[in-house]
Amino acid sequence: SALCSYNLKPSEYTTSSKASVLCPKLPVPASAPIPFFHRCAPVNISCYAKFAEALITFVSDNSVLHRLISGVMTSKEIILGLCLLSLVLSMILMVIIRYISRILVWILTILLILGSLGGTGVLWWLYAKQRKSPKETVIPEQLQVAEDNLRALLIYAISATVFTVILFLIMLVMRKRVALTIALFHVAGKVFIHLPLLVFQPFWTFLALVLFWVYWIMTLLFLGTTGSAVQNDQGFVEFKVSGPLQYMWWYHVVGLIWISEFILACQQMTVAGAVVTYYFTRDKRNLPFTPILASVNRLIRYHLGTVAKGSFIITLVKIPRMILMYIHSQLKGKENACARCVLKSCICCLWCLEKCLNYLN
Repeated sequence: SALCSYNLKPSEYTTSSKASVLCPKLPVPASAPIPFFHRCAPVNISCYAKFAEALITFVSDNSVLHRLISGVMTSKEIILGLCLLSLVLSMILMVIIRYISRILVWILTILLILGSLGGTGVLWWLYAKQRKSPKETVIPEQLQVAEDNLRALLIYAISATVFTVILFLIMLVMRKRVALTIALFHVAGKVFIHLPLLVFQPFWTFLALVLFWVYWIMTLLFLGTTGSAVQNDQGFVEFKVSGPLQYMWWYHVVGLIWISEFILACQQMTVAGAVVTYYFTRDKRNLPFTPILASVNRLIRYHLGTVAKGSFIITLVKIPRMILMYIHSQLKGKENACARCVLKSCICCLWCLEKCLNYLN
């Protein structure tokens, strides 16, 4: 066979004892060329079955994957039970949220205020205790560390106090908005009762994302081995990427972010359309047979361009933030305090802009 490894000379194809290892087993299965990326694929379906068998063998022999799968299989009853428990509790909460919405909102509000007051009190107590502790018992080498800790506790306590005061003032000013929040919870409970299939919407989105990611990884593997056949100085043939194809990596990465955001935006638009259909239909008996499918149909017919544009805007903001995060991770411990502060500020600003654009979209 002319498909032997380069480590074996052509004159030794039939005489060397390593030929059975470095050469494919004869007969070599027939293959047909794929019109993309200079690749061939086997024609016989049995080859794919052997590939699947080899993949399963590799997974079973891999120690890390084996430990991971073994751990999951060992605790599968607990994992399945917890998943079912969370699903049941979520269903129960969706059913009773319309009846306990008023109590739930006030409970969350009170817990937030009490948590802020408790955290602030603990910080002031730690500061007072640290300040009253005798300094004579502290080792001279650790005296500066103790003073820094005391100063940090004071800063944290003051910050927590300011946050608690601002939170309390916001609660006082916006106390009338609590009624709106209660009404929203009440409507949300009604929506889930009349549109129970909304619960499964995240599952379809997750399935679409998984299928897209599998396709993206397969294309990435093709890109990693694509190029034109060129003979190097040693006489071996290798593939070198040239021309526009060498920039396909960037296009592929941008496509990953854009399409992922597009799928998520489609889910949000579908849910929003179904909820709007329910809310603005005065007589609930005149609701469409499947408001979710009606929302999907409306999305495909009228709003795909809007979703694509909105997801592309999010992509334009997310890519610079990811680049800055990568630079920050590469320069961690090497940059000075000023550069670190500037990087973190830029990342934070881009994150805030991304969240605002998500809300506006």
